[in-house]
Amino acid sequence: MSDGEIDAVEVHDHPGTVQVTINRAPVNALSLALTRKLRDFFLSVDERYPDARCIVLTGAGKMFCAGADVKELSERTTGSMLARSAVTRATFDAIRRCPIPVIAAVNGPAIGAGVVVASCCDIILASETATFSLPEILVGVMGGTRHTARLVPEKVVRYLALTGRRVDAYYLQRFGGVHEVTAPDDLMPVALTLAGDMAKNSPSAVRLMKEAINLTEDMPLNEGYRVEQLFTTLASSMPDSKEAAVAFLEKRKPIWNKG
Repeated sequence: MSDGEIDAVEVHDHPGTVQVTINRAPVNALSLALTRKLRDFFLSVDERYPDARCIVLTGAGKMFCAGADVKELSERTTGSMLARSAVTRATFDAIRRCPIPVIAAVNGPAIGAGVVVASCCDIILASETATFSLPEILVGVMGGTRHTARLVPEKVVRYLALTGRRVDAYYLQRFGGVHEVTAPDDLMPVALTLAGDMAKNSPSAVRLMKEAINLTEDMPLNEGYRVEQLFTTLASSMPDSKEAAVAFLEKRKPIWNKG
């Protein structure tokens, strides 16, 4: 089995959108090498795609991501697991802190670390063929529960982690973890349309909004709202803020600043 690739292409009929595909046959398992590639891609989005406004992340074939490579895990030592953990944490953080929105288009099973990859995206869309599971307990490891708690309530996290059972996309949709469930053939068109809608908004405002959300997610209410107010003050001083107000009054589409 190869180390796999992170395939990225600009979607020409959706300006500003980059489709990123986890591609490691047969199940898109995350080897350490592929995990590093995923990390490096999201850390370098601005450099690689300076005009990108949104990313759609999906998996090749019929699998979104089968999680960590079990063969590599079976050869674990304390040292190798500590090193792997550092890379994995950095990868998830790079996806979550990507300066532009990331939409997960979950086209099939998301297992273990695959669930975490999806949870680090801003919005999750899923095919009717998608399933989600945390089977780490079945292969002698831990992990994934803290990130999954951002998708579903704590008791559901415990159910998934302590049983290793898989659930379908509709199950996660009930709790708001999945935004929309589509027919398999509709998944990418729906994801690209959503990405296109985001790409039409002010690039600077979207980046600022995402950073504010990331910063305040785990803050207490009053402190988080105060930070949000400060970001609002910052946004109001930017050229796109004035342009948005003028365009609204003049009933025309805004022309965003590219600087």
